[in-house]
Amino acid sequence: MPLVKVIRNGQITIPKEIRRSLSIRDGDFLEIERLNSGLLIKPKIVIDRDESSQKFFRQVSQMQENAKKFDPKEVDEILAEAVRAAKKITAKKRKKDPWAHPKRD
Repeated sequence: MPLVKVIRNGQITIPKEIRRSLSIRDGDFLEIERLNSGLLIKPKIVIDRDESSQKFFRQVSQMQENAKKFDPKEVDEILAEAVRAAKKITAKKRKKDPWAHPKRD
């Protein structure tokens, strides 16, 4: 495990092999969290809210345009089949471990 030194203003240098393995580059943002006896540092991507919002609504518009090509009954059948498949998977998981709760993010 590499050893790093804290310099002025609390700065540290992340070793090159770790930066490379995590694709960390100059100017990237990192989230830092204090743990009981240490630190957890995670690379983060910062997204411009306006740009992200515009991209989201463009994608929704594109999906709406694409949806016009389908018959509503056909869409309902596809969705119903997807729900049945999801319920089947959930039921199998519950049979394996009836005390398990679905994991929620």
